Amino acid sequence: MEHYKERDHGYGDSPSVDGSPRIIKKLEHECDNCGCPEMFMIEVTLVEEPNDRMLALLEGEGKPTGTYIGCPACPYASPMMTTRKQ
Repeated sequence: MEHYKERDHGYGDSPSVDGSPRIIKKLEHECDNCGCPEMFMIEVTLVEEPNDRMLALLEGEGKPTGTYIGCPACPYASPMMTTRKQ
């Protein structure tokens, strides 16, 4: 399986997730990859590991959370925005 460097944001492997991704919003936008007429904004809680450079840079004290847009019909997913939620 090919590794796409744009998915790692320059930090190596993607972070581990805690629990299942959650749909937070339905988007009336066509997928650029497969043409599906709807996409979803998805949120996932991330596992904070001691040596994870990406999560160590986040300000605040809440749980690290990733938000991205994904297609329900194909593997397309946008780059993930990572923040901390209280």
